[in-house]
Amino acid sequence: MIDLDKEMAWVTFLDNGWETKWFPVLCPITRRHLEFDSETTMDHCRIIFNNDDNWVSFGIAPTSQMVIRNSVRDNL
Repeated sequence: MIDLDKEMAWVTFLDNGWETKWFPVLCPITRRHLEFDSETTMDHCRIIFNNDDNWVSFGIAPTSQMVIRNSVRDNL
């Protein structure tokens, strides 16, 4: 369920429904949905999705922008 009163972190992928499919950004330890912060969310996603063997193009957004299909930051 999406709570429109909270700005949670969401990620979308260039090769999987860019700005039409969104996935919650989860804490790897607690598996809880993280609150959005532009810097920490982007750093977290870079660690999770990009490494020496893999490069994934993604965008991030808080809930209010995700619902209007707008990634506010990306790594393109």
